[in-house]
Amino acid sequence: MNLMEFLLSHGDLIANGVRDEADVWDQFGVDIAPLVIDSVGFTRATQTEGIVHFLMQLAKARLLTEQVLGKANPISFVFHADNCFAFFTSAEDALIAGMNIRDAINHAALPLTGDEKYGVSMGIGFGRLLSAGPKDGYFGDEMNIASKLGEDLGSRDDIFLSEAAHATLSSKDQYGFEQFLGQVSGAEFTYYRLK
Repeated sequence: MNLMEFLLSHGDLIANGVRDEADVWDQFGVDIAPLVIDSVGFTRATQTEGIVHFLMQLAKARLLTEQVLGKANPISFVFHADNCFAFFTSAEDALIAGMNIRDAINHAALPLTGDEKYGVSMGIGFGRLLSAGPKDGYFGDEMNIASKLGEDLGSRDDIFLSEAAHATLSSKDQYGFEQFLGQVSGAEFTYYRLK
């Protein structure tokens, strides 16, 4: 039984206090580092060059991303539209994979519009998430924060980490980070940008 099936069959019991929400976390909770990768320049490229041109570059970027992730040993990864969602056992592994993906895409210099090249922005979280299975992925606060960082706050070449992801890095002294206090959708949180 996957998470959604469990919630459909036990949701009333949880809502009425007969079963505890902890049961859900015990059965479906995993400690995981989501890496959310978003393309940069999608709107500009499609308005100037057309959707087919952008999709050609996206296909090339996906191939590069897949090649890097193939060597990075993620738990899993999936592409949705112009995003990639990859999941790792540690924020450290997610950060290294993110840097390698960014480098591979920048090195490829895929043309978007004029002098602009295809680029990515990324968000990394770490924490306890609910696993909903291969079709639905993962749910939880750190998944949401990683998505906000990568898709809403990120610009070209940005790699943002949630406060929780940053706190778990064993090699954070090896990298330079800037700390920010941000707000998205009314929620305020601390995050870090890799310099």
